[in-house]
Amino acid sequence: MQVKLTIAAGLLAASACGAYVYVQHLPKLSEADAIVLGDFTNTTGQAVFDGSLREALGVSLAQSPYVNVVSSEKVTEALRALGRSANQPITRDLAGGICERTKAKAFVAGGISARQGKYEVSLEALSCAGGAAMAGTRAEAGNVRQVLHALGKAATELRKEFGEEQGSIQKFDTPLERATSPSLEALKFYSEGRRLTRDKGASDGVASLQKAVELDPRFALAYSSLAVDHYNLNQNARASEEIRQAFEMADRQTARERLQITTLYYDLGTGDVKKAIASYKQWATLYPRDDVPWGDLSSEYFLIGDYEQAAANATQALRLEPSSVAWYENLSTADIALQRLGEADALLKEAFAKKLEDPSLHANLYALAFLRNDAAAMQRELSATTGQASGEDTMLAMQADTEAFSGRLKKARELSRQAVESAQKVELAEPAAIWEGLAALREAAFGNKEEARKGAEKVLGIAPESRDAQTLAALILARAGETQRAQAILEDLSARYVSNTVIQMVWIPTIRAQNELLRQNSRSALQYLEVVTPYERGQMIGNLSNCCLVPIYLRGEAYLAAGQGAQAVNQFQKILDDKGVVVNCWAGPLALLGKARGQVLAGYKAAARTTYAQFLAQWKDADADIPVFKAARSEYAKLK
Repeated sequence: MQVKLTIAAGLLAASACGAYVYVQHLPKLSEADAIVLGDFTNTTGQAVFDGSLREALGVSLAQSPYVNVVSSEKVTEALRALGRSANQPITRDLAGGICERTKAKAFVAGGISARQGKYEVSLEALSCAGGAAMAGTRAEAGNVRQVLHALGKAATELRKEFGEEQGSIQKFDTPLERATSPSLEALKFYSEGRRLTRDKGASDGVASLQKAVELDPRFALAYSSLAVDHYNLNQNARASEEIRQAFEMADRQTARERLQITTLYYDLGTGDVKKAIASYKQWATLYPRDDVPWGDLSSEYFLIGDYEQAAANATQALRLEPSSVAWYENLSTADIALQRLGEADALLKEAFAKKLEDPSLHANLYALAFLRNDAAAMQRELSATTGQASGEDTMLAMQADTEAFSGRLKKARELSRQAVESAQKVELAEPAAIWEGLAALREAAFGNKEEARKGAEKVLGIAPESRDAQTLAALILARAGETQRAQAILEDLSARYVSNTVIQMVWIPTIRAQNELLRQNSRSALQYLEVVTPYERGQMIGNLSNCCLVPIYLRGEAYLAAGQGAQAVNQFQKILDDKGVVVNCWAGPLALLGKARGQVLAGYKAAARTTYAQFLAQWKDADADIPVFKAARSEYAKLK
C-alpha cells in the first residue's frame, strides 16, 4: 500500500519510498497485544534526536485507546533482568529478551538519516515471535523542524496497520509537534527529565524538565510532569501553578493527555476531590490499560482518609504496572494505615528486590520499624537516606517525631532544625516550611506557646505563598492564642481556595474549632468539627501519608472542655486505635493523656490511674520542663 505524506506550503516533502508491507501476512494486533518501542538508529550525527524521537513516538501512539505500548518502567525492569543497565539503548538485538519478559507481541524499531538537507524517518514493526517484519514506513522531512510532523504521520499509518479503525484514528490524532513540542531540544530535555524521575526520583528529574519549559514555554506535557515531580517533593504551590499552566494549553495536548492534565488540574490545581475522583474514574474507563488513573486515584482516597479504597486502587495500579515505585509506595502506605504490617513489609522487600529506589520506600520502612518498636531498623533507614535530596530531610523530620513521641523534645527540636536546613540546602522551600510547621504545632500541643508562635512566623517566612505553610501557621497561631492573626489567614485561605475540598471541608472548620476552644466555646467547636467527620482520618498536609488526626484530637479536647468525659474517651481512643495512620505523631501519646483525663471526668478513677501510668511510663525519659508533662504528673499525683 502506497503512503504519501504531504502538507501545504512545502513544509514536508513527500517520501519517495514510503510504504507499508506485510512481509508474511502476519495477523494484525488486537487491543490486548503489547508493543515495545525501540530507540531510534540515528545516523545523522545530531544528538538532539537521541531519546527525543522515541519519547515522541510513545506520545503519538499512546493517544490511541487501541495501541498498547509497554511502559518505560516495564522495559527498564526487563533490561535489569537481562543484566543490562536502565540506560541501555533498546536495540533490535535486545528485542527478543524484552518481548519475552514484557509479554509483548511486536517490537517497533525506528531510524532517522539525513541526506542533502532532508531527513528520512523510518518505522518498522517486527514480530516478537521470530523477528519477522510485520509492517514499515518511511517519511521524508524537508528540514529538521519538520521531523516530528513526519514521525507523527508515520505513527498514524502504523496504527492503521496494527488494525485500529479509521474512526478511532481520526478522533485521536493530534499532530505530534503540537502534542509535544516543535523544539527537538525541549523534547530531548523532557525525555531526559522523565527518565531521571523514573530511575532516580523526582528531585533528579526537575532540572531537565525545567529546561524543557524554558526552551518551549508552551510545552504542556513538560509542565504536567514538573507538577507531578513537585507534588512528590511536597512543593505543592509550584505543582499547582504548573498544572494550571498545562491546563490552559488545551491545544497542545492529545485527548489522552488532556484527560490526564484536566484530572491533575482538579487534583493539584483546584483541589476539588470529588471532581478529581470522577475524572480519574473516567480516565480509567476510556483507557483501561493505564495504571496512572488507578494509582493517582489511590492518592485521592488518602486525602479523604479512605484507606481501603486507597489500597484497592493502588493494587490495581500495581497489577497494571508492577515496576512503578509510586504504586509500591501507595500500596505499602495504605497497608501500613490499615495495620497490615506483614503485607507492607513483603511489598517493600519486593520493591527493593526489583532494585527500585526512592526515599518514600525508606520512609515506609521506617514507619514499619517504628510500629514494630525496632530501633535498629529505624536507624538503618535514617542512615540510608543521609545526603539524599528530598530523602534526608523527610527522615530527619520523622526521627524528630519519634523523639517527641516519647517526650524527648530537645532532641526533637534539633532534628527538626536539621530537617529544615536539609530541605533548604536543596532549595525545597515548601518541605522546609512544613517541617518547621510540624515542629511548631508539636510545641503548641505540648503547651509551649511562645515557641509555637516563633515557629509559625518562621513558617510564613520560609514559604509565604505555600497553601500548606499558611494552613499550618493558622492552626499553630490559633492554638497559641493568636486568634485574630489565625482568622486573617483563614479568611485569605477561604477566598483563594474556594474549590479545595481539604481547605474548605477540613482546614477551615478545624481552625475555627480551635479558635472556639480558645474562647471556651466547646459547643461551637464541636459544631465546626462535625463538618470534618467524613474527612477526619485524611491527609491534611501536602502528600504526607501519616497524620496526627488533628480534627479527632480537637474533638476530644472539646468534649473535655464540655465536661463530657465518656465522649472524650471515645475520641482519644480512635487515635490510639489508628496506629497505622498516626504512626509516631505527637497525637499518639497525647491521646493517651486525653483518655486519662476523660476517664477522670466520667468517674472512672481506677481506669484513669492506669492510663496516666501508661502515659508516664511512655514518657519516662521526657524533658521535665514540658508543660503538658508537668500537668500530667500533677494530675496523676492527685489521683493516688
